[in-house]
Amino acid sequence: MENKNTITYYLVVLSLFLIPIVYFKTYVGPIPLSIEIILIPLVTLAAIYEFLKGKIRLNDFKVLPLALAFALFFIISAISVIHAVDLKSSVMEIARYLSYVVLFLIVAKVDFTKKQYLGFGLAFGAAVVIIGAFGIIQYIFGISLNTAGLYALQEAKGRVDSTLVNPNYYSAFLNYIIPTLILLSVVYFKNRTVQLLIFAVYGIYVVNVILTYTRAAWVTMACAFILMVLLIPKHFLKNVIKPHILISFVILITVVFFLPDFQSRANSALYAIEKLLPSGVSLNIAKGDPEDLEGDDGELMEEEEEVEDATTSRAVVSRTTLWKTGWFMLRDNPVLGVGMGNYTANYKEYVEKYPELYIGHDSYSVHNSYLKVGAETGFIGLAAFLLIYIMYFLTLIKLYFKQNLLGKVLAIGLFVGSVCYMVQNLSNNLIFIPQLNVTFWLTAGLMLAFLHKNKQEQERIHF
Repeated sequence: MENKNTITYYLVVLSLFLIPIVYFKTYVGPIPLSIEIILIPLVTLAAIYEFLKGKIRLNDFKVLPLALAFALFFIISAISVIHAVDLKSSVMEIARYLSYVVLFLIVAKVDFTKKQYLGFGLAFGAAVVIIGAFGIIQYIFGISLNTAGLYALQEAKGRVDSTLVNPNYYSAFLNYIIPTLILLSVVYFKNRTVQLLIFAVYGIYVVNVILTYTRAAWVTMACAFILMVLLIPKHFLKNVIKPHILISFVILITVVFFLPDFQSRANSALYAIEKLLPSGVSLNIAKGDPEDLEGDDGELMEEEEEVEDATTSRAVVSRTTLWKTGWFMLRDNPVLGVGMGNYTANYKEYVEKYPELYIGHDSYSVHNSYLKVGAETGFIGLAAFLLIYIMYFLTLIKLYFKQNLLGKVLAIGLFVGSVCYMVQNLSNNLIFIPQLNVTFWLTAGLMLAFLHKNKQEQERIHF
Protein backbone atom coordinates (compact mmCIF):
# COMPACT_ATOMS: atom_id res chain seq x y z
CA MET A 1 0.00 0.00 0.00
CA GLU A 2 1.42 3.40 -0.91
CA ASN A 3 1.09 6.30 1.51
CA LYS A 4 -0.77 8.66 -0.83
CA ASN A 5 -2.58 11.74 0.43
CA THR A 6 -2.38 10.79 4.11
CA ILE A 7 -2.88 13.31 6.87
CA THR A 8 0.52 12.32 8.26
CA TYR A 9 2.20 13.23 4.99
CA TYR A 10 0.55 16.66 4.78
CA LEU A 11 1.35 17.45 8.42
CA VAL A 12 5.01 16.56 7.88
CA VAL A 13 5.03 18.83 4.80
CA LEU A 14 3.54 21.63 6.90
CA SER A 15 6.13 21.02 9.62
CA LEU A 16 9.01 21.20 7.16
CA PHE A 17 7.74 24.48 5.77
CA LEU A 18 6.38 26.26 8.84
CA ILE A 19 8.68 25.34 11.74
CA PRO A 20 11.81 27.02 10.29
CA ILE A 21 9.82 30.07 9.16
CA VAL A 22 7.21 30.73 11.83
CA TYR A 23 8.40 31.72 15.27
CA PHE A 24 6.06 32.64 18.07
CA LYS A 25 6.00 31.73 21.73
CA THR A 26 3.16 32.39 24.10
CA TYR A 27 1.59 30.75 27.11
CA VAL A 28 -1.87 29.34 27.73
CA GLY A 29 -1.79 29.46 31.50
CA PRO A 30 1.41 27.61 32.47
CA ILE A 31 1.57 25.74 29.15
CA PRO A 32 3.90 27.14 26.46
CA LEU A 33 2.56 27.37 22.93
CA SER A 34 4.60 27.53 19.69
CA ILE A 35 4.37 26.20 16.15
CA GLU A 36 6.29 23.00 16.96
CA ILE A 37 4.20 22.39 20.09
CA ILE A 38 1.11 22.51 17.87
CA LEU A 39 2.44 20.45 14.95
CA ILE A 40 4.36 17.64 16.69
CA PRO A 41 1.31 16.33 18.62
CA LEU A 42 -0.77 16.56 15.42
CA VAL A 43 1.82 14.55 13.47
CA THR A 44 1.98 12.00 16.29
CA LEU A 45 -1.78 11.58 16.59
CA ALA A 46 -2.22 11.39 12.81
CA ALA A 47 0.53 8.76 12.47
CA ILE A 48 -0.92 6.59 15.25
CA TYR A 49 -4.46 6.86 13.88
CA GLU A 50 -3.50 6.15 10.27
CA PHE A 51 -1.23 3.27 11.25
CA LEU A 52 -4.05 1.64 13.23
CA LYS A 53 -6.40 2.19 10.30
CA GLY A 54 -3.88 0.70 7.86
CA LYS A 55 -3.48 3.90 5.89
CA ILE A 56 0.25 4.02 6.50
CA ARG A 57 2.80 1.31 7.07
CA LEU A 58 6.27 1.16 8.55
CA ASN A 59 9.50 0.56 6.67
CA ASP A 60 12.22 -1.87 7.73
CA PHE A 61 14.78 0.83 8.51
CA LYS A 62 16.54 -0.36 11.69
CA VAL A 63 16.34 2.50 14.18
CA LEU A 64 16.66 0.31 17.28
CA PRO A 65 20.27 1.34 18.12
CA LEU A 66 19.29 5.01 17.99
CA ALA A 67 16.05 4.35 19.87
CA LEU A 68 17.96 2.60 22.66
CA ALA A 69 20.40 5.51 22.90
CA PHE A 70 17.45 7.92 23.09
CA ALA A 71 15.84 5.77 25.80
CA LEU A 72 19.05 5.57 27.87
CA PHE A 73 19.45 9.33 27.97
CA PHE A 74 15.76 9.73 28.84
CA ILE A 75 16.10 7.37 31.81
CA ILE A 76 19.20 9.16 33.12
CA SER A 77 17.53 12.55 32.63
CA ALA A 78 14.46 11.39 34.54
CA ILE A 79 16.60 10.09 37.42
CA SER A 80 18.58 13.35 37.53
CA VAL A 81 15.38 15.20 38.43
CA ILE A 82 15.81 14.07 42.04
CA HIS A 83 18.48 16.79 42.32
CA ALA A 84 16.39 19.50 40.65
CA VAL A 85 15.56 22.68 42.52
CA ASP A 86 13.22 23.74 39.70
CA LEU A 87 10.97 20.79 38.93
CA LYS A 88 8.96 22.67 36.29
CA SER A 89 12.08 23.34 34.21
CA SER A 90 13.03 19.66 34.43
CA VAL A 91 9.62 18.50 33.25
CA MET A 92 9.59 21.00 30.38
CA GLU A 93 13.11 20.05 29.24
CA ILE A 94 12.33 16.33 29.28
CA ALA A 95 9.04 16.94 27.44
CA ARG A 96 10.87 18.89 24.72
CA TYR A 97 13.43 16.11 24.41
CA LEU A 98 10.72 13.47 24.03
CA SER A 99 8.97 15.55 21.35
CA TYR A 100 12.17 15.52 19.23
CA VAL A 101 12.57 11.78 19.69
CA VAL A 102 8.96 10.94 18.82
CA LEU A 103 8.99 13.14 15.71
CA PHE A 104 12.29 11.66 14.53
CA LEU A 105 11.09 8.06 15.01
CA ILE A 106 7.82 8.74 13.17
CA VAL A 107 9.40 10.30 10.07
CA ALA A 108 12.22 7.73 10.05
CA LYS A 109 9.89 4.72 10.27
CA VAL A 110 6.84 5.66 8.16
CA ASP A 111 7.19 4.11 4.71
CA PHE A 112 6.86 7.17 2.51
CA THR A 113 7.13 6.90 -1.27
CA LYS A 114 9.86 8.45 -3.43
CA LYS A 115 7.29 10.94 -4.73
CA GLN A 116 6.44 11.95 -1.18
CA TYR A 117 10.12 12.45 -0.37
CA LEU A 118 10.28 14.79 -3.35
CA GLY A 119 7.34 16.68 -1.86
CA PHE A 120 9.20 16.96 1.43
CA GLY A 121 12.25 18.27 -0.39
CA LEU A 122 10.22 20.89 -2.26
CA ALA A 123 8.46 22.05 0.92
CA PHE A 124 11.69 22.42 2.86
CA GLY A 125 13.45 23.89 -0.17
CA ALA A 126 10.76 26.58 -0.41
CA ALA A 127 11.30 27.38 3.27
CA VAL A 128 15.07 27.56 2.70
CA VAL A 129 14.66 30.06 -0.15
CA ILE A 130 12.25 32.24 1.82
CA ILE A 131 14.44 32.27 4.92
CA GLY A 132 17.58 33.18 2.96
CA ALA A 133 15.84 35.87 0.91
CA PHE A 134 14.31 37.41 4.02
CA GLY A 135 17.75 37.49 5.67
CA ILE A 136 19.10 39.65 2.83
CA ILE A 137 16.01 41.88 2.83
CA GLN A 138 16.28 42.21 6.60
CA TYR A 139 19.81 43.58 6.33
CA ILE A 140 19.17 45.88 3.36
CA PHE A 141 16.13 47.53 4.94
CA GLY A 142 17.27 47.22 8.56
CA ILE A 143 14.27 45.15 9.64
CA SER A 144 14.60 44.11 13.31
CA LEU A 145 18.36 43.64 13.06
CA ASN A 146 20.04 42.19 16.13
CA THR A 147 22.44 44.72 17.65
CA ALA A 148 24.04 42.48 20.30
CA GLY A 149 27.79 42.10 19.85
CA LEU A 150 28.22 45.07 17.51
CA TYR A 151 30.75 46.77 19.79
CA ALA A 152 33.68 45.67 17.57
CA LEU A 153 32.02 46.41 14.23
CA GLN A 154 32.43 49.75 12.47
CA GLU A 155 30.38 49.39 9.29
CA ALA A 156 27.67 46.78 9.96
CA LYS A 157 24.13 48.00 10.58
CA GLY A 158 23.29 44.98 12.66
CA ARG A 159 23.29 41.18 12.70
CA VAL A 160 20.86 39.16 10.61
CA ASP A 161 18.73 36.48 12.28
CA SER A 162 15.98 36.08 9.65
CA THR A 163 13.24 33.81 11.08
CA LEU A 164 15.50 32.05 13.60
CA VAL A 165 15.28 34.73 16.34
CA ASN A 166 19.02 34.91 17.12
CA PRO A 167 22.02 35.35 14.78
CA ASN A 168 23.86 32.45 16.44
CA TYR A 169 20.89 30.12 15.92
CA TYR A 170 20.45 31.34 12.36
CA SER A 171 24.11 30.78 11.50
CA ALA A 172 23.85 27.18 12.76
CA PHE A 173 20.77 26.59 10.59
CA LEU A 174 22.62 28.02 7.58
CA ASN A 175 25.70 25.85 8.12
CA TYR A 176 23.50 22.78 8.48
CA ILE A 177 21.93 23.41 5.05
CA ILE A 178 24.84 24.89 3.07
CA PRO A 179 26.81 21.64 2.38
CA THR A 180 23.79 19.99 0.73
CA LEU A 181 23.05 23.09 -1.36
CA ILE A 182 26.56 23.37 -2.79
CA LEU A 183 26.78 19.64 -3.50
CA LEU A 184 23.43 19.63 -5.30
CA SER A 185 24.52 22.62 -7.39
CA VAL A 186 28.06 21.56 -8.27
CA VAL A 187 27.90 17.76 -8.15
CA TYR A 188 24.39 16.42 -8.73
CA PHE A 189 22.46 18.61 -11.18
CA LYS A 190 23.74 18.74 -14.75
CA ASN A 191 21.41 21.35 -16.21
CA ARG A 192 23.25 24.68 -16.19
CA THR A 193 20.17 26.75 -15.34
CA VAL A 194 19.25 24.53 -12.40
CA GLN A 195 22.87 24.55 -11.22
CA LEU A 196 23.01 28.33 -11.26
CA LEU A 197 19.65 28.68 -9.49
CA ILE A 198 20.73 26.40 -6.64
CA PHE A 199 24.15 28.07 -6.54
CA ALA A 200 22.36 31.39 -6.18
CA VAL A 201 20.52 30.05 -3.12
CA TYR A 202 23.87 28.74 -1.81
CA GLY A 203 25.39 32.19 -2.39
CA ILE A 204 22.53 33.87 -0.55
CA TYR A 205 23.10 31.53 2.39
CA VAL A 206 26.85 32.25 2.44
CA VAL A 207 26.14 36.00 2.49
CA ASN A 208 23.64 35.41 5.30
CA VAL A 209 26.28 33.58 7.34
CA ILE A 210 28.58 36.57 6.95
CA LEU A 211 25.79 38.99 7.93
CA THR A 212 25.12 37.09 11.16
CA TYR A 213 28.63 38.22 12.20
CA THR A 214 28.97 35.00 14.19
CA ARG A 215 32.69 34.28 14.10
CA ALA A 216 32.34 30.61 15.07
CA ALA A 217 29.95 30.15 12.15
CA TRP A 218 32.42 31.69 9.68
CA VAL A 219 35.20 29.35 10.77
CA THR A 220 32.83 26.37 10.77
CA MET A 221 31.60 27.16 7.24
CA ALA A 222 35.16 27.38 5.91
CA CYS A 223 36.20 24.09 7.53
CA ALA A 224 32.99 22.40 6.34
CA PHE A 225 33.73 23.38 2.75
CA ILE A 226 37.15 21.72 2.97
CA LEU A 227 35.67 18.59 4.57
CA MET A 228 32.97 18.37 1.91
CA VAL A 229 35.48 18.57 -0.94
CA LEU A 230 37.64 15.91 0.70
CA LEU A 231 34.70 13.53 1.06
CA ILE A 232 33.62 13.71 -2.58
CA PRO A 233 36.78 14.88 -4.44
CA LYS A 234 36.29 13.28 -7.85
CA HIS A 235 32.80 14.57 -8.57
CA PHE A 236 33.37 17.99 -7.00
CA LEU A 237 36.68 18.83 -8.62
CA LYS A 238 35.49 17.56 -12.00
CA ASN A 239 32.44 19.83 -12.04
CA VAL A 240 33.82 22.89 -10.28
CA ILE A 241 36.22 23.68 -13.15
CA LYS A 242 33.32 24.40 -15.50
CA PRO A 243 33.35 28.08 -16.52
CA HIS A 244 29.91 29.02 -15.17
CA ILE A 245 30.68 27.44 -11.79
CA LEU A 246 34.11 29.08 -11.55
CA ILE A 247 32.64 32.47 -12.47
CA SER A 248 29.92 31.98 -9.84
CA PHE A 249 32.52 31.27 -7.17
CA VAL A 250 34.58 34.32 -8.16
CA ILE A 251 31.51 36.58 -7.97
CA LEU A 252 30.50 35.13 -4.60
CA ILE A 253 34.00 35.51 -3.12
CA THR A 254 34.20 39.10 -4.37
CA VAL A 255 30.80 39.98 -2.88
CA VAL A 256 31.73 38.40 0.45
CA PHE A 257 35.11 40.15 0.58
CA PHE A 258 33.51 43.57 0.31
CA LEU A 259 30.65 43.00 2.74
CA PRO A 260 30.65 45.43 5.70
CA ASP A 261 33.27 44.59 8.33
CA PHE A 262 34.14 41.25 6.69
CA GLN A 263 37.89 41.77 6.70
CA SER A 264 38.14 43.10 10.25
CA ARG A 265 35.72 40.49 11.61
CA ALA A 266 37.60 37.69 9.86
CA ASN A 267 40.83 38.86 11.47
CA SER A 268 38.99 39.07 14.78
CA ALA A 269 37.78 35.48 14.35
CA LEU A 270 41.34 34.25 13.85
CA TYR A 271 42.47 36.32 16.82
CA ALA A 272 39.72 34.74 18.96
CA ILE A 273 40.84 31.25 17.89
CA GLU A 274 44.42 32.13 18.79
CA LYS A 275 43.27 33.21 22.25
CA LEU A 276 41.60 29.82 22.77
CA LEU A 277 44.69 27.86 21.71
CA PRO A 278 47.14 26.55 24.32
CA SER A 279 49.75 29.00 25.57
CA GLY A 280 52.66 29.33 23.16
CA VAL A 281 50.63 28.39 20.08
CA SER A 282 50.22 31.28 17.65
CA LEU A 283 48.47 31.73 14.32
CA ASN A 284 50.74 34.70 13.57
CA ILE A 285 47.82 37.03 13.04
CA ALA A 286 49.11 40.18 11.40
CA LYS A 287 48.20 43.26 13.36
CA GLY A 288 49.74 45.57 10.78
CA ASP A 289 52.99 47.46 10.85
CA PRO A 290 52.66 50.67 12.86
CA GLU A 291 54.58 52.45 10.13
CA ASP A 292 51.87 51.53 7.65
CA LEU A 293 49.32 53.28 9.86
CA GLU A 294 51.10 56.58 10.11
CA GLY A 295 49.53 59.69 8.66
CA ASP A 296 46.76 62.08 9.53
CA ASP A 297 44.59 59.32 10.98
CA GLY A 298 47.34 56.85 11.90
CA GLU A 299 46.83 57.20 15.65
CA LEU A 300 43.09 56.76 15.27
CA MET A 301 43.53 53.54 13.27
CA GLU A 302 45.85 52.13 15.91
CA GLU A 303 43.38 53.06 18.65
CA GLU A 304 40.49 51.39 16.78
CA GLU A 305 42.56 48.24 16.34
CA GLU A 306 43.42 48.20 20.05
CA VAL A 307 39.73 48.62 20.94
CA GLU A 308 38.75 45.76 18.62
CA ASP A 309 41.44 43.48 20.08
CA ALA A 310 40.30 44.40 23.58
CA THR A 311 36.64 43.67 22.84
CA THR A 312 37.55 40.40 21.17
CA SER A 313 39.61 39.44 24.21
CA ARG A 314 36.71 40.31 26.53
CA ALA A 315 34.35 38.21 24.43
CA VAL A 316 36.73 35.26 24.60
CA VAL A 317 37.20 35.67 28.36
CA SER A 318 33.43 35.90 28.90
CA ARG A 319 32.76 32.80 26.84
CA THR A 320 35.50 30.75 28.50
CA THR A 321 34.26 31.91 31.92
CA LEU A 322 30.78 30.65 31.06
CA TRP A 323 32.27 27.34 29.99
CA LYS A 324 34.20 27.18 33.24
CA THR A 325 30.95 27.71 35.14
CA GLY A 326 29.44 24.69 33.37
CA TRP A 327 32.55 22.66 34.11
CA PHE A 328 32.49 23.58 37.81
CA MET A 329 28.84 22.56 38.03
CA LEU A 330 29.65 19.23 36.36
CA ARG A 331 32.75 18.71 38.50
CA ASP A 332 30.80 19.32 41.71
CA ASN A 333 27.91 17.05 40.61
CA PRO A 334 29.64 14.30 38.61
CA VAL A 335 27.10 11.48 38.91
CA LEU A 336 23.65 12.89 38.12
CA GLY A 337 24.30 16.61 37.75
CA VAL A 338 22.03 19.32 39.16
CA GLY A 339 18.95 17.98 37.40
CA MET A 340 17.74 18.12 33.81
CA GLY A 341 16.89 21.70 32.82
CA ASN A 342 18.33 23.14 36.04
CA TYR A 343 21.55 24.82 34.89
CA THR A 344 20.03 28.30 34.97
CA ALA A 345 18.39 27.66 38.35
CA ASN A 346 21.83 26.91 39.83
CA TYR A 347 23.81 29.62 38.02
CA LYS A 348 23.49 32.36 40.65
CA GLU A 349 24.55 29.98 43.43
CA TYR A 350 27.70 29.07 41.50
CA VAL A 351 28.82 32.59 40.69
CA GLU A 352 28.39 33.42 44.37
CA LYS A 353 30.29 30.30 45.40
CA TYR A 354 33.06 30.99 42.86
CA PRO A 355 33.35 34.80 42.47
CA GLU A 356 35.82 34.44 39.59
CA LEU A 357 32.92 33.10 37.50
CA TYR A 358 30.84 36.27 37.83
CA ILE A 359 30.53 38.28 34.59
CA GLY A 360 27.88 40.75 35.70
CA HIS A 361 24.74 38.62 35.42
CA ASP A 362 22.69 36.63 37.92
CA SER A 363 21.53 34.30 35.14
CA TYR A 364 23.36 33.36 31.96
CA SER A 365 23.55 30.51 29.46
CA VAL A 366 26.62 28.25 29.50
CA HIS A 367 26.94 28.67 25.69
CA ASN A 368 27.93 25.02 25.26
CA SER A 369 25.34 22.26 24.85
CA TYR A 370 27.67 19.51 26.04
CA LEU A 371 28.63 21.31 29.24
CA LYS A 372 24.96 22.07 29.85
CA VAL A 373 24.05 18.38 29.51
CA GLY A 374 26.99 17.37 31.72
CA ALA A 375 26.17 19.95 34.40
CA GLU A 376 22.53 18.84 34.46
CA THR A 377 22.89 15.05 34.16
CA GLY A 378 26.48 14.33 35.20
CA PHE A 379 29.16 12.38 33.37
CA ILE A 380 26.82 9.42 32.93
CA GLY A 381 24.20 11.59 31.25
CA LEU A 382 26.79 13.30 29.07
CA ALA A 383 28.10 9.90 27.90
CA ALA A 384 24.55 8.75 27.10
CA PHE A 385 23.86 12.02 25.29
CA LEU A 386 26.97 11.71 23.14
CA LEU A 387 26.03 8.09 22.41
CA ILE A 388 22.92 9.36 20.59
CA TYR A 389 25.04 11.29 18.12
CA ILE A 390 27.61 8.52 17.80
CA MET A 391 24.81 6.13 16.78
CA TYR A 392 23.38 8.78 14.47
CA PHE A 393 26.66 9.28 12.60
CA LEU A 394 27.35 5.51 12.46
CA THR A 395 23.87 4.98 10.96
CA LEU A 396 24.50 7.68 8.38
CA ILE A 397 27.92 6.29 7.45
CA LYS A 398 26.47 2.80 7.08
CA LEU A 399 23.75 4.11 4.75
CA TYR A 400 26.30 5.95 2.59
CA PHE A 401 27.59 2.79 0.96
CA LYS A 402 25.82 1.43 -2.14
CA GLN A 403 24.13 4.77 -2.86
CA ASN A 404 23.77 6.31 -6.29
CA LEU A 405 25.08 9.85 -6.91
CA LEU A 406 22.00 11.51 -5.39
CA GLY A 407 22.27 9.33 -2.31
CA LYS A 408 25.97 10.11 -1.90
CA VAL A 409 25.37 13.84 -2.30
CA LEU A 410 22.58 13.84 0.29
CA ALA A 411 24.51 11.59 2.69
CA ILE A 412 27.66 13.74 2.55
CA GLY A 413 25.63 16.95 2.74
CA LEU A 414 23.80 15.66 5.81
CA PHE A 415 27.03 14.36 7.37
CA VAL A 416 28.95 17.62 6.93
CA GLY A 417 25.93 19.74 7.92
CA SER A 418 25.45 17.63 11.05
CA VAL A 419 29.15 17.97 11.93
CA CYS A 420 28.74 21.75 11.60
CA TYR A 421 25.74 21.59 13.91
CA MET A 422 27.67 19.60 16.51
CA VAL A 423 30.69 21.90 16.30
CA GLN A 424 28.62 25.07 16.75
CA ASN A 425 27.08 23.49 19.85
CA LEU A 426 30.52 23.91 21.43
CA SER A 427 29.88 27.65 21.60
CA ASN A 428 26.08 27.78 21.89
CA ASN A 429 23.17 25.82 23.39
CA LEU A 430 21.67 25.07 19.98
CA ILE A 431 20.47 21.58 20.92
CA PHE A 432 18.15 23.24 23.43
CA ILE A 433 16.56 25.65 20.94
CA PRO A 434 13.24 23.99 19.94
CA GLN A 435 12.80 25.64 16.52
CA LEU A 436 16.34 24.71 15.50
CA ASN A 437 16.54 21.24 17.04
CA VAL A 438 13.13 20.16 15.72
CA THR A 439 14.26 21.17 12.25
CA PHE A 440 17.46 19.16 12.69
CA TRP A 441 15.79 15.91 13.82
CA LEU A 442 12.86 16.26 11.40
CA THR A 443 15.08 16.67 8.33
CA ALA A 444 17.66 14.14 9.58
CA GLY A 445 14.97 11.50 10.14
CA LEU A 446 13.52 11.99 6.67
CA MET A 447 16.96 11.97 5.02
CA LEU A 448 18.01 8.76 6.80
CA ALA A 449 14.77 7.04 5.79
CA PHE A 450 15.19 8.20 2.20
CA LEU A 451 18.79 6.96 2.11
CA HIS A 452 17.60 3.60 3.44
CA LYS A 453 14.97 3.30 0.71
CA ASN A 454 17.42 4.48 -1.94
CA LYS A 455 20.04 1.97 -0.79
CA GLN A 456 17.53 -0.88 -1.00
CA GLU A 457 16.64 0.11 -4.56
CA GLN A 458 20.30 0.26 -5.57
CA GLU A 459 20.91 -3.17 -4.06
CA ARG A 460 18.01 -4.62 -6.05
CA ILE A 461 19.35 -3.04 -9.26
CA HIS A 462 22.79 -4.55 -8.76
CA PHE A 463 21.54 -7.92 -7.54
